[in-house]
Amino acid sequence: MTAKLDKKDWKILEILCKDARCSHNQIGKKVSLSKNAVTYRIERLKKKGIIEGFFTIINQNAIGIRFCVLLLKTNSIKENEQDLIKFLKEHPNTAVIDEISGKWNYLIEFGFQIIDNYYDFLNELKNKFSNIIDTYEVHPILTQYEAEQLPIELMKKDRQILELKKSEKTIKIDKKDRKILFELNKDSSISLINLAKKTNLTAETVATRIKKLKLKNVIIKFTAKISLKKLGYDLYLISFGIRNLSREKEEKLKSYITVKRRIRYAFMSASNPRLFVYLAVKDIDELDTFLTEIWEKFTENITKQRYLLIKDQYKYELFPEGFLKEA
Repeated sequence: MTAKLDKKDWKILEILCKDARCSHNQIGKKVSLSKNAVTYRIERLKKKGIIEGFFTIINQNAIGIRFCVLLLKTNSIKENEQDLIKFLKEHPNTAVIDEISGKWNYLIEFGFQIIDNYYDFLNELKNKFSNIIDTYEVHPILTQYEAEQLPIELMKKDRQILELKKSEKTIKIDKKDRKILFELNKDSSISLINLAKKTNLTAETVATRIKKLKLKNVIIKFTAKISLKKLGYDLYLISFGIRNLSREKEEKLKSYITVKRRIRYAFMSASNPRLFVYLAVKDIDELDTFLTEIWEKFTENITKQRYLLIKDQYKYELFPEGFLKEA
């Protein structure tokens, strides 16, 4: 059932997606509500499952963390896959686990600081679940584009477009910074006092370290995790085969992707020329409209396209426990 929200609810969601650390008092001033009224509305949005939590968008590449996407095809019924799902959820380096429908059954986003971490993960996965896994496909992430947690027409046209660019040099951070990032990923709205307790630092030290991490472009954004399904949207993963992509044409494609108001996230694969897009739509006609439009605009560059429905999500931790350790 689609939740019904008023304009102030939508505005609160927009503010939290831009900065989840914005105080309820500050939000109240922006939406003409008291601090208590804002708190009540946010708690109600949580209870309805619209706000699923608060996390931090981190430029993992800048601190030496690389990601790959693993697409899995299984050959068993759902009931026989519980051990597989449990293994993936508990692995300290898995960041995202989506159940999808279509050619593939699962999408796993896996992060690593040294390539051996990735090989060990893949070997363990194959050894433990060879009777369940039919086939798989790996896509190292070459370029990421962060659109919005609320990537729909409700966002302003002048919204900030985030591109997680690769850094020429790896930024060194210590264990205390990693602990701060870990806690902020679990809840980016956490108070400085509580964050200080969890990191065994003073609130002043935590505030200073966060400021430095932002200046170094390690912390990109504090945001809210929004359930698009509760708002009446389905989320599709679309993959596009890419060809003849000159630098100029790639810039045009990137510009098109980043300004499309229904795109939550997109990335380019490094293993072969393929673009992956997470698109939010209300019905299949909207999906078809997008596919037709991008095909017409980039006929020379798109070879084929495939879309998969995101059915469920088992994990979403962009700075999981495995990243606490330095390489």
